[in-house]
Amino acid sequence: MIAKIILTVVVIVALLGGIKAYFVVRAAQQLAHTLLYPQRIRPQQTPADFGFADWEDVRFENGELELAGWFIPPVEGADGATLILLHGWSANRSELLDQAQLLHRHGYGILAIDLRGHGDSGAAASTWGLAEVSDVQAGVDYLLTRPEVDPERLGVVGHSMGAATAILAAAQIPRLKVVVAESSYTALTDNLANIINLLGGYPAYYAPLVLRLMERDTGLSLGEIQPIAGVARISPRAVLLVQGEADTVVNPGHARRLFEAAAEPKQLYLVPGAGHGEVFSADPAGFEQQVVPFLDRYLGQQAQ
Repeated sequence: MIAKIILTVVVIVALLGGIKAYFVVRAAQQLAHTLLYPQRIRPQQTPADFGFADWEDVRFENGELELAGWFIPPVEGADGATLILLHGWSANRSELLDQAQLLHRHGYGILAIDLRGHGDSGAAASTWGLAEVSDVQAGVDYLLTRPEVDPERLGVVGHSMGAATAILAAAQIPRLKVVVAESSYTALTDNLANIINLLGGYPAYYAPLVLRLMERDTGLSLGEIQPIAGVARISPRAVLLVQGEADTVVNPGHARRLFEAAAEPKQLYLVPGAGHGEVFSADPAGFEQQVVPFLDRYLGQQAQ
């Protein structure tokens, strides 16, 4: 009788463990799908809403993938310096229009891109910076067709996933002379546990399984998304790391570690009280005082 009771308990425990494992895997699959294919949010604002009169809605190709963007030419009489703007995960090219307004006021041209699987660009998995490097390359190739643009004065500005992409792209695309990376993670694996916790309160032990499922679905080694390795390869081109000190999505420690890994010329700009996506809105005057002189020094006329 005791043996039967023990066996029954073992079977129940095994069944409960199996049920728990089933629900863990199902939840991890849903998380992986969400991270790879975020809800598509199309732009609700355009450059016209920010006072731009001279701008174009443009399309260009990355292989079989069509990418959407807005091109705002450099100010006439300026030096042709142009910046590619990259939004964060589950956002679109309108995310940095407030910054575009400021930067254009200082003469810079703008190409704001919808990265793959976002906004009005073609459907594809969001790979958190890995495949998106080729989207940036396609943007560079497009800018090289524009006579208003100086091909030797191209830079990239990105937020969050876009910041990670900016760093990875600059490490591989020599034409990008300057990088402004706002709230980048050091590596996807360093921040994945925090992301899935924010998405639904899931514990950290989900992260390795979610990453494995993402890699299975894409066929890509997403564990290789390591801006901290890429940032060390940008020098002698310049990198500015921007981070809100109240960011709970990407801990400020990421920016500090990226800054330590980067070679000169480099700059770190920490914004007190700013959360994720708030570095500009929290202190626009400070942003202008930090970012514009940096760009002017390494990309604008002062760089001559």
